[in-house]
Amino acid sequence: MSQALDRILEDVRQLSPDERRQLREKLDHEAHITPSPAQRDMQAERAALITSVRGKYAYVPTSSEAFNQRKQEEIELEDRRR
Repeated sequence: MSQALDRILEDVRQLSPDERRQLREKLDHEAHITPSPAQRDMQAERAALITSVRGKYAYVPTSSEAFNQRKQEEIELEDRRR
């Protein structure tokens, strides 16, 4: 272990239980907002995939669009019967 890390650990040992809890919370928060290199790589790959697919199937109706279209056709058919 490096000397700097040893000094940090020694300082942490000097903290009160409440101060240690606060430090743990801040470290946990920092870990969640700072992605690791592996997480950044995964995010970059996902973004590249999304960009490559975007617009590729724009002409294909989604299932909700197809459902809405069928329902509208049914409504129009029922209205014609009246």
